[in-house]
Amino acid sequence: MIPLNATEAISPAIEHTKAFLQPFSLKLWLKLGLIALLAEAGSQFIFPPVGNPAATGTPSASGIGAASGGIGITSTMMAVFVAIAVIALVIGLALFYLSSRMQLVLMDMVATRTTLVAPVWNRTAPRTWRWIGFKVVVFLGVAVVFAMIFIVPLIYLFRTIPQNNSNPPTSAFTSSFVLIFIAAFLVFMIILLAIWSMRDFVLPFVLFEDATLRDALRRASALIRLEPGSVLFYLFMKFVLSLVAGIAAEICIFISFLIIGLPTGAIGATLWFFLHQSGSFGMAVMYISFGLLGLVCLVTFLGTIICICCALLIFYQAYALYFLGGRIPVIGNLLRPQSPMSPPGGLPLTPFLS
Repeated sequence: MIPLNATEAISPAIEHTKAFLQPFSLKLWLKLGLIALLAEAGSQFIFPPVGNPAATGTPSASGIGAASGGIGITSTMMAVFVAIAVIALVIGLALFYLSSRMQLVLMDMVATRTTLVAPVWNRTAPRTWRWIGFKVVVFLGVAVVFAMIFIVPLIYLFRTIPQNNSNPPTSAFTSSFVLIFIAAFLVFMIILLAIWSMRDFVLPFVLFEDATLRDALRRASALIRLEPGSVLFYLFMKFVLSLVAGIAAEICIFISFLIIGLPTGAIGATLWFFLHQSGSFGMAVMYISFGLLGLVCLVTFLGTIICICCALLIFYQAYALYFLGGRIPVIGNLLRPQSPMSPPGGLPLTPFLS
């Protein structure tokens, strides 16, 4: 497979996505959409906040009885907050693990054109903890960079806060806000580049060649150093495509909302017109119908959003693979069209996937 630049990879990625999702099957689109959404959620690693005991306050000294009651209430609230924080942390870590695995599964499924989840889930399992460990290290590094970028603007901001609220903001205070905005933009770009670089240039070596993290980083760095201009243009085009696709997705979601919501609203208005004065039985039927209509509308709308995200996120994955296909031979071999002798459900397994 010949190397493609960032614009040349768009068309084959679209054709790959269309072929992968045809013939249309709602079950398939919902399944792949959920996998893609979970994989996208794996780009984040956020610990839930834990309550600060100092923020709960101290009991009032208005009386011994009132103070005792205040201590009891505070202890109960603290226990509830700690329990909620622990549960949220466990759920967050479980979601992080699941979504990280789904990143491996999605990339493998799109590359091999298979729609069977269980075999891909099993054969990508040995790479999971390696990939999770790498993500944690990278995100901790991003957090350090985040702190280093923001500490100076924040110190400058605190020092320039007007002492008197009636005084207008000084030029130094205004400039500190500009500095904070620039720092926030830099942090956003660093996080975005870190996420895309990990998923698009490191994960393929871990997944398809079972490379160690050291080898994956070395090969990804070599690829970037070999074609820095092409890689930067690819990242730029991915950012542009994300904006364009995001706008298109918002328009499609809004149109879907109108298509789903207008008939549902018309049916609800009709039910209200005929049943709102028909006695207790008619009112009960009306409210039950409203609940069912709302549930059907919500499920249909969520299903539509999942299907839209399915097409977009699979295209993003295919776009990354086609850009890399001419630069990483094992990916290029997987992206070749299926032969008539290929088994249904995907390409034949290559040695590194078996």
